[in-house]
Amino acid sequence: MPIYKYSVLKGDPQSGSLSPDSQPHYLINVAANGTTYQVAVNIESTDGSQVLYFISQTFTPPDAGALDALAAGMTQLTVQANPAIDYVRSTVNGQPIVTLDEMQLLPLPGQSASSNLQNAVIQFLNQAIADDNGTIYAFGSQYTDGTGIHDIHMNQGNPPGEYEKDNGIWQDGLLLFELPASATWAAIFIAFQTESWTTDNNGNPE
Repeated sequence: MPIYKYSVLKGDPQSGSLSPDSQPHYLINVAANGTTYQVAVNIESTDGSQVLYFISQTFTPPDAGALDALAAGMTQLTVQANPAIDYVRSTVNGQPIVTLDEMQLLPLPGQSASSNLQNAVIQFLNQAIADDNGTIYAFGSQYTDGTGIHDIHMNQGNPPGEYEKDNGIWQDGLLLFELPASATWAAIFIAFQTESWTTDNNGNPE
């Protein structure tokens, strides 16, 4: 079953902070049309599903025009319709948007370099805030009350168990920053070691 209301949130990044509870998330406040939304980004894993991540400072979106054309705020996406994201199926200039080989394993808390992902989120967020026209695009699952978005990570290939119900195609999470001042895009891809990158048309492991 697909994740709840797969969507993209587009807006003006305002600030960020670590989640106040024990959940390992970095929370970003995003303004759009007079409303402040929250983006919850996984930056650690404590359940054994260790985090994989890839950071691109010179990213090329599959369809930048579709992103620019989006209205500010929350937009629910349908399967395979631009600009929906699929780590396994999306391509840029004929090449995969991201590959498993590019992903790095995030060390567990307390180990060397365990804050690399958090540091990258903060770095790009600060760049976007400093850029007068900086924009954030967060792909994932809407909060049930519509005030934010989470599951900013791969949402397919989960093995049988707790997260199998989230499997689907064209519903992967992505944190994307448009930085017009430097004419660049930055992207952060997040997945979990337990997820397969070989999936069927329902997003289940083959």
